[in-house]
Amino acid sequence: MVRNDRKVAYFMTSKTIETYLQDHHAGSAAGLGAFRRVAEGHSEREVRAKVGRIAYDIAEDQRSLEGIMTAFGIKASQLKDIPARVAEKVARFKPNERVTQRSPLSDVEELEALTAAVHAKSLGWRILLEVNDDRLDKAKLEELLNRAREQENELEELRLKQAPKLSQS
Repeated sequence: MVRNDRKVAYFMTSKTIETYLQDHHAGSAAGLGAFRRVAEGHSEREVRAKVGRIAYDIAEDQRSLEGIMTAFGIKASQLKDIPARVAEKVARFKPNERVTQRSPLSDVEELEALTAAVHAKSLGWRILLEVNDDRLDKAKLEELLNRAREQENELEELRLKQAPKLSQS
């Protein structure tokens, strides 16, 4: 039996990018929940306001990701999105040193998690810029990458302002 290697390679690439985009969508689904939670629950008003604005942008970025997925004929995987959302909700119940009130450590760790999530998103946009495929709008990907970098910088500034909380008892 003779194989057409070009078709096999295209199939593998298509399945690979399908998995990659679905994985990033699942991360986005969980991340959006985390952003909204921090925007409502952080102990500082400034952080709540800035994270709330970023959460709005994150929802917009998720719609952009869904547009890319549509261009490739890919749908979000509920088998990935639902566990990611559940894991984000379960992570809220991690033990800290306080039982009846919010720990200052939560303020620090939540901003670290959000910063890491946005960094992962920027890595996704960055690698998609390297994919040679006409279905990818390079100008839009550059815009998304720049916005992710701005979000990461803003979150990092907020995170570093939390340092004094590490010495609270």
